[in-house]
Amino acid sequence: MSPPKSPDRPVPAQPDNITDLAAHIEGTRAEGADADLHRDHEDPGPDAPEDSGPPPTESGRGGKRGKPKRPHGEIFEGSPVKALGVEGKRCWYQDVRGQVIGIEHHKAAEISHLFGGRLPLLRSHFKAMKKAPGGGFEQNMKTYDATAASLAMMAACDEQGVWSPARSLRGAGCWVDDDGKLIVHCGTKIMVNGEWQSPGRYAGKTYAAQEATPFPSDTPGRGEAAQDLLGDLRRWYFRRPELDPYMLMGFIAAQMLGGALDWRPVGWFTGDRARGKSELQRLLLAVHGGESGLVQSSDSTKAGIQGQLRASCLPVALDELEPDDRGSLRERDIIKLARIASSGGMTLRGSADHKGHSANIYSVFLFSSILIPPLEAQDKSRLIVFDLEPIPKGAPRLTLDLRRLRRIGAQLRRALIDAWPTWLERQGVWHAALAKADIHGRAADNYGTVMALADMLLSPHDIRADVAANWVERLGEALEDEPDDDPTNADDMLTHLLSQPLDPWRNGRQMPVAEWLAYAANLPGARAPSDNTMPDQVNGLIATYGLRVEGQQENARLAIANSKRCQMLKIFEGTQWAGGVWKQAAERLPGVERGVSRTFAKVSSRATLVPFTSLPGILAFPQKEQSGARYAPPSSSPDISDISDF
Repeated sequence: MSPPKSPDRPVPAQPDNITDLAAHIEGTRAEGADADLHRDHEDPGPDAPEDSGPPPTESGRGGKRGKPKRPHGEIFEGSPVKALGVEGKRCWYQDVRGQVIGIEHHKAAEISHLFGGRLPLLRSHFKAMKKAPGGGFEQNMKTYDATAASLAMMAACDEQGVWSPARSLRGAGCWVDDDGKLIVHCGTKIMVNGEWQSPGRYAGKTYAAQEATPFPSDTPGRGEAAQDLLGDLRRWYFRRPELDPYMLMGFIAAQMLGGALDWRPVGWFTGDRARGKSELQRLLLAVHGGESGLVQSSDSTKAGIQGQLRASCLPVALDELEPDDRGSLRERDIIKLARIASSGGMTLRGSADHKGHSANIYSVFLFSSILIPPLEAQDKSRLIVFDLEPIPKGAPRLTLDLRRLRRIGAQLRRALIDAWPTWLERQGVWHAALAKADIHGRAADNYGTVMALADMLLSPHDIRADVAANWVERLGEALEDEPDDDPTNADDMLTHLLSQPLDPWRNGRQMPVAEWLAYAANLPGARAPSDNTMPDQVNGLIATYGLRVEGQQENARLAIANSKRCQMLKIFEGTQWAGGVWKQAAERLPGVERGVSRTFAKVSSRATLVPFTSLPGILAFPQKEQSGARYAPPSSSPDISDISDF
């Protein structure tokens, strides 16, 4: 049993949380450096000297445990270090320089670093005590009470609540607040409502200090800088000589605005060697103000780009992103990152501490290469290609005045800031013009963004629907002249399936799936796989692969098994449609019938029926007749759609 408590020595109440503990320490720390925290309270007796009691605290109450004069959510009143909140075991702060730093242990060195070594400031708010030569206690002027400081800091973070840098932190670049107003972050200064401020918290977001990025010009522009840049861009030999320079200027503006836009297209310079791609990259670097305003590289990785961007939305320009015949993941990962950035999506990655880290990407990406690597449909839809033609013989050499281009870039940034209040109305006018020209979806997002921004630079004070209609008409004509090489994902799946060689007899004679299907459907002129082979026999062979043809000629339909049959898995192995995903793509084709019950070589399965009219090119039979080719004879067999199994 515990001994009874002395009536004249009541046990003090224990604090319930970090905030109460900070107040507890604040009210009692002046009684001695470690006396009150680490030794029993002793009754000094009636003859103790008067100066043996604790000196007055900051609140003026000698040793009484009242609430400290610390504002809610702050380390102390007027603290240059701001508590942001907690995330797991880590407390987040914005230090005296404006940088955002997370710490866990709150060691004295970490605290001093956050405060920039301001020892007098820490001493004045967190007094460390020592024994005085004549008895009693006095302040230790060589240090501060790190325990009291750490407790006050953790209490302030606790009061701020949960805070995540992935969702609340913003670095250099252009952003908007919840009301759509532009916020320009230039690393060391933030423009809010047209006024330059120090990095800090604005409109619910934390803007962290970092290396200074190029500032806008001090003087408002009148459109001359845009005209100058447009003239420079016209010195290159683009495939669309009027349209491409105009759109490229708008694309450069999109790179400058970055996180302020709700859609960010991806650009690509392409063309054979010696067509000026590298010079265009140099122009971009100068217009964006140099290396501090553009993340540029010719040999990078996804992790390297994310490490450079951190929480910023600076533009990214990567050179020599060529196709890799080894199927390297490097290019695919970078292109995927650009895809995510188009809509400001979140990326997740691991780290050395085995904790997942997430970040949103808001940068506008541009690539350049001789050839564009194979792209998935969702990546093609985000892409604006700037194709460069050969430079004519005798053409003057492309030279760049880098100082002049940097000045133009600063004036363009100022012009975009001044014209930003017109953006939403202007964007609506251009999207209406595109819709009238039957340009919708991602194409409207891509072209509408860059062309409206080019218009905003050239005519910052005017929004004219006739100008938009004129440029959209030119765009429509250019798109009509281009081949339709933008198939859907479902089309890509069919192309892969129809081009796969099959050898059901395993005798070395292979034919692509398309030819097997054409013969099974009794299409005119379809080549027979061997002598005396009838279409219904071919249907029996391809059924082992999870395929069968129902009906004949142009009325035929292809049944594709949904189940994960061994042969079908092999056909799609290593593709994005592997493991049964082909079903999703097949069901998106026009005119299909979904979820029908069929049997394939005595194995029952749900299937998708695809009309032959949706199979690319298969109804183009017969091909030009070749010597020795065998063709399907007129079928006298019953309609194969009546056959229940093969």
